[in-house]
Amino acid sequence: MLSIEGLRTFYGSIRVLKGVSIQIPEGKVVSIIGANGAGKSTLLKTISGLVKAQEGRIIYKGKDIAGMPADRIVGLGISQVPEGRQLFAHLTVLDNIRLGAYHYFKRSNRDEINERIKHIYQIFPILEKRSKQIAGTLSGGEQQMLAIARALMGRPELLLLDEPSMGIAPLIVREIFNVINTLNESGTTILLVEQNARAALKVANYCYVLERGEVVLEGLAAEILDNPKVKEAYLGG
Repeated sequence: MLSIEGLRTFYGSIRVLKGVSIQIPEGKVVSIIGANGAGKSTLLKTISGLVKAQEGRIIYKGKDIAGMPADRIVGLGISQVPEGRQLFAHLTVLDNIRLGAYHYFKRSNRDEINERIKHIYQIFPILEKRSKQIAGTLSGGEQQMLAIARALMGRPELLLLDEPSMGIAPLIVREIFNVINTLNESGTTILLVEQNARAALKVANYCYVLERGEVVLEGLAAEILDNPKVKEAYLGG
């Protein structure tokens, strides 16, 4: 579904991604793990058009989308749940969800959007209960659910998740990862960036380890989970 070839991205004169190449097969969960500053979030932002790649190709369904505006990339079927959630904190839960449908909103398809919202509420029942509540007053876990819900309103075929467990209680982390499994089982391809390496490897099919902007290890998630170097560096020994 997505093929990244020799991707190089800079922030000013600082080279963050140094020739990254990865593959995301359709229908799979691919995880990117690595320490802070490894370039994980920059990789997702470059895919989604929020950061411009200086070199390399990002091939989505046979089309190079490198340099394409972010709104067009969403329209192609790629949605990102950003690190830190970045909700519209002063709007209601329902308004945040509706904003996820901005790129295909028309008066003529309001029924379709309402059906999509009903589907979102089936995935996250708590959001229906909180629909009139101001987003900024939600708990951290509820805000993460809302950020995912907003992204799902874009009808993504490829969902980019950036640190979905950050700042969330362990019980809610398990719930979020259960949702990731459910979304994947329903056909959504997922690229997951996560510092909680153990949780990420348990849900993923394949994994890339990123260090200082370079892929230093890749393989089946189960194999990476048992790798002694990965255990020492990311899994607490």
